[in-house]
Amino acid sequence: MNILIKLVSNGIVAIPGLWWSGTSLAFAIVASVIISLIAYAIGDLLILPSTNNTLATTADFFLVFALFWASCSLFNQTFALSGLLLTSLIIGVEEYFFHGYLQRKGVHHTKHPG
Repeated sequence: MNILIKLVSNGIVAIPGLWWSGTSLAFAIVASVIISLIAYAIGDLLILPSTNNTLATTADFFLVFALFWASCSLFNQTFALSGLLLTSLIIGVEEYFFHGYLQRKGVHHTKHPG
């Protein structure tokens, strides 16, 4: 269920954000799903349990931005760098609340909650 929440919440931000940044709609949908799955595996399952919400959110921001930029470059998508940054920032804010939700649900036992 948590992965579904992540996919929907990131999709609500990432798809319009990538599309607004100049990518095609099909690319925005596929990239949103794949990058959300990668970010869930790395940020939510690896980083969050061993650190805190702030560090995991910061890592998610940089990871999502790097993956957006790399995927746009790899697949020759036109994009506005400012759009990718803004989309990544908004996803970072969303991730902060998602991490809090995971911690409240007791999914992850962190050393430093918060």
